[in-house]
Amino acid sequence: MVLQEINYQGFRNLVDDQLKFVDDYNFIIGENGSGKTNLLEAIFYAGLASSFRAREERDLISFDNQFLKVDATANGKKAAIYLDRDRKKVTLQGNEVRRLSNFVGWLDVTFLSIEDIWIVRGAPAKRRYFLDWLIAKLSPTYLSHLVEYRKIVKQRNKVLQMINENGDDSLLEVYDEQFIKHGNELYRERRQKLPELQKHVSSIGARFGLCKLNIGYQSTCPHFRIDHSLLGKMRQKEIVCGTTLVGPHRDDILLSKEGRPLKNYASEGEERVVSIALKLAEAEMLYQKKTAWPILLLDEVGAELDYNKKEILLELMKGQIFYASTQMPEFTKIFQQKQFTVFTIKRGSIEVSRTN
Repeated sequence: MVLQEINYQGFRNLVDDQLKFVDDYNFIIGENGSGKTNLLEAIFYAGLASSFRAREERDLISFDNQFLKVDATANGKKAAIYLDRDRKKVTLQGNEVRRLSNFVGWLDVTFLSIEDIWIVRGAPAKRRYFLDWLIAKLSPTYLSHLVEYRKIVKQRNKVLQMINENGDDSLLEVYDEQFIKHGNELYRERRQKLPELQKHVSSIGARFGLCKLNIGYQSTCPHFRIDHSLLGKMRQKEIVCGTTLVGPHRDDILLSKEGRPLKNYASEGEERVVSIALKLAEAEMLYQKKTAWPILLLDEVGAELDYNKKEILLELMKGQIFYASTQMPEFTKIFQQKQFTVFTIKRGSIEVSRTN
C-alpha cells in the first residue's frame, strides 16, 4: 500500500498543509517537540480513524481550532475524517462510514515506537491492545466483535455492581448470552492467529540474534472458551468484586526466550528487539493476508539500537516507510537503491529539504 498525499487542518501543533509522499522512504527530521510524532499520528489517524496515544480523541484538535480535518489519498482511494467538539464524520470514497470495521483496512498502517518496549515489560493490557489491533487489521469481523464485547463488559460490570447493592441478578442472564457469544468469537480468532504470529516473531527475532523466542497465551477460560458453567462458578466472586473476572479482556500473552519469561529475565536490548519483532511480524501477517505491505511509521525506533541492529532493521523493513528522527540515518546501500524524500519540521511547519 502507498499513501500518495495527506491534507490536514487543525491537527495537534501541525501548521495546516498538504504533503505528497514517495513510494519508498519518507524521512521526517526535526528536534524533539517539533511535531514529528504528530505527523505520524495524522497518518495513523487517516488509516485507522483512531490515535495511538490520545486518551480523548478531541485532544487531537489543536488548541486554537474548533475542529480538525484529515484527508488522505492512497491506492486510488480517498478518505476524510472530520472531528469537532460534538461530532465525528468519517468518509471513504465520498460515502459516510458509520462502523469502524468498515473503515479499518482501507489503508493498512503499522506503527513502531521506542514506547513499544512496554508491550514486553508492561502490564497485560499493553499486550492485549497489541494483539487486538493486529487481529482487527486482519479481520473486520474481529473488530466488530471486539467493539460489541467491550460494550457488553461495561454493561455487565454495571449490572454486577447493582446486584451487589440490591441482590437482583435476573438481568445478568441477558448480558451473559451476549458476553459468551462475542467473547468466544474473539477467542476463536486469537487461537487462529497466535501460531502465525509465533512463526514470524521467531523468524524475525533470529535475524537479530535472538533464538527460541516463544509466544504463549494465559487464558482465564479453559480451552479458550466461555460457557454458562464457568460463569456460574464465578458468579459470587464477580458480584462481590463488581466486575467481570474472566474472558479475553483478562488474559495475557506470555513472551519467553529459551523458556524464560522475557518480562523477568530480558535485558533492555532484548526487550527492544522483541518489541520490534512483534510489529514487523504484524506487517508480515498483513502482507500475507492482502499481498500488499502496510505503510510503516517509525518514531525514533533506531535510536536505542547499535549500528548492526539498525542495519538489520532497515533490511527487514518493506513497503512505504515514514521514518521520524532527530537526525538522518546513515546512507547505506539500501537508501541508494530507493526513492526518498526528506521533510524538515520546525514548530509544526514542514518543508521538503531533499529528494532524489
